[in-house]
Amino acid sequence: MRKAYVDKDNCTSCNQCADNLPKYFMMDEDDVSQTHIGGTSINDAMIPDEDEKKVQKEMDECPGECIHWKKN
Repeated sequence: MRKAYVDKDNCTSCNQCADNLPKYFMMDEDDVSQTHIGGTSINDAMIPDEDEKKVQKEMDECPGECIHWKKN
């Protein structure tokens, strides 16, 4: 398992990640993406191994290149 987060300063508010993978991404009150797990662990979401490829796809396709894995 790895943690994912959004660098909110670089988010373009395109909603792509939240639309494609709402299980792990949602828009905040300022219409900026953030990661989550069931509405908690905001911008500090632990992604299960079986979903890492799905999250990586959103990282790779993000226009703002703002979704990242947290370094340990």
